[in-house]
Amino acid sequence: MNFRLNKSKVLRNLFIITGILLIGNLFAVYLRLNSNGMESKVSRLIIKLFDFNLEANLPTYFSSLILLCDGILLALIGSRYKALGENFSHWLGLSAIFVFLALDEMMQIHEQFRAPMEALFNTTGIFYYAWFIPYVAVTIIIAIAYFKFMMRLPKTILKLFVLAGVVYISGAVVMEAISGMHSEVHGDETLTYALMYSFEELLEMSGALVFMYALLSYIELKFKTLKVTFSAEEA
Repeated sequence: MNFRLNKSKVLRNLFIITGILLIGNLFAVYLRLNSNGMESKVSRLIIKLFDFNLEANLPTYFSSLILLCDGILLALIGSRYKALGENFSHWLGLSAIFVFLALDEMMQIHEQFRAPMEALFNTTGIFYYAWFIPYVAVTIIIAIAYFKFMMRLPKTILKLFVLAGVVYISGAVVMEAISGMHSEVHGDETLTYALMYSFEELLEMSGALVFMYALLSYIELKFKTLKVTFSAEEA
């Protein structure tokens, strides 16, 4: 049994799901901010399922799944190059990074760095959410280590990689810093803060989806097609 993936359809359908989750999140934000602590059971369920700022709900699972799919595609590319006897380490390294990001999204590992960083640097302002300090440092190191690898990519793929990275980091770091500044001054129960974290998560999802499109484009360019085959062993 063979399955073929059309990258344009995949991207379109996943962005449709992202849009649905965004609408659900905005509705959840409206319910949370206008209930005055008197949410009904239905309202609490909607908030729990769709609020981008909560853990273990539909947006969290969706983001984790997209990042995990990115990691799997990277591993497939690396495995293919390994079978061809070519350099594959950078691809498998990226795969490990994206699998970690998927786990981080699901388990909020980065939050464990917040208290130690705040205690160490007495952070405020744009560094109010201090967890991203070590993440930014690691990102810079990875960018330097992968510079030559990136420059060897086909130009169209390189542009997609860069676009995906800029969009994702704009959400994960830039919007996180801005929302941290707002939260420090005004708290995190305001409409402005809710719109900020909504935009932040939207950017992260979009960046991961663009990267998936880039990987599917690379597979199509280098290997012509992505085909997954299931076959039953003969008795």
